[in-house]
Amino acid sequence: MDKITEAVATTRAGRAVATRNRFAGEWSTRFPEINGSALHIVRRGAPWLSTGRRAPVPTKPGDVVFLPFGPPHGFSHAPAPLSGMPPVETRLPHSGPYDIEVVSCCYHLDRGRVHESFRGLPEAVTVNLDEQGDPALRAVADLLVEHAAGDGPGRDIALPAVVDLLLVHLLRVRPGDGETVDPPIARALRAVRDDPHKAWTAAQLSGVAGLSRAVFARRFTAAIGEPPGAYLLKRRLDQGAQLLRYTELPLAAIAARLGYATEFSFAAAFRREFGIAPGRFRRRERAVS
Repeated sequence: MDKITEAVATTRAGRAVATRNRFAGEWSTRFPEINGSALHIVRRGAPWLSTGRRAPVPTKPGDVVFLPFGPPHGFSHAPAPLSGMPPVETRLPHSGPYDIEVVSCCYHLDRGRVHESFRGLPEAVTVNLDEQGDPALRAVADLLVEHAAGDGPGRDIALPAVVDLLLVHLLRVRPGDGETVDPPIARALRAVRDDPHKAWTAAQLSGVAGLSRAVFARRFTAAIGEPPGAYLLKRRLDQGAQLLRYTELPLAAIAARLGYATEFSFAAAFRREFGIAPGRFRRRERAVS
């Protein structure tokens, strides 16, 4: 499984939600922090984007704005602080003449924990469809706009698939560069990705990185945001979630593949991490697929 496929497949959960927003005159609107990522496609006009951590920046038609970590953010007709913007939930759809149109999508991730491939990305990534010149990216963005605007049969199934495609193309255009930040840690991450079924230990990964266990643990935690042991445990359970979603393997076979002695020990660990039993998780995921 390549890095982009893994990043998209590992992190998605639940359903994507998309809306078409139109504005006119003087306006501003704020999107709340979410456990996931946000996508916006500027279709018309030049709204200003504010994330609260930097000065507002202008956007233009054709911009696709990806916020991989789901921070609170907002748009406005002119530069404005995020703190003074009204929540988007309180706004009614604009039905009259408009000069700004933004298609917005909320993309929920498992437990709000982003894949390490996203960690090299800035808070907001902007790619312009016209400047990029990628017909596939343009086509997928147009599909998202189409599904955001309608409520026809099959929308709940089609929309997550379209968002997946758009995210794949965005990561191809602007891949995360986190693996260049700390080369020893990058080597360890690549080892896990290249041999995902191996029962890796923190000691083995520190050897791959060429660092002592103490130094490796400190630098790994700084780069990834959690200790090696916690990362490896969550990664094993993420693999379990993937197998539950996309295969018919029984729980005992999944547990054995992930290195658990019994299906009961796997089920207990899975329930602690996801808050739901593996069997119920599988039924839930199949129900929304």
